Amino acid sequence: MTDYNYKDFEMAREMPPFDDFRNKLFVGEKAPDFDLEDLTTGETVPLSSLWKKGPAIIEFGSFT
Repeated sequence: MTDYNYKDFEMAREMPPFDDFRNKLFVGEKAPDFDLEDLTTGETVPLSSLWKKGPAIIEFGSFT
């Protein structure tokens, strides 16, 4: 049997402070502008460039 990704998993070390995130942005508020990576080209693009094309949806979470 092999280990899953880690020899050990320490929640406090691996998880960011999500309570801080909850206090920064509320449902329906406009997200702050920040850089994103285009996964097709590897190019860095600002979020605001996507807003010019229409609404942008960003999902924060784990896909593992």
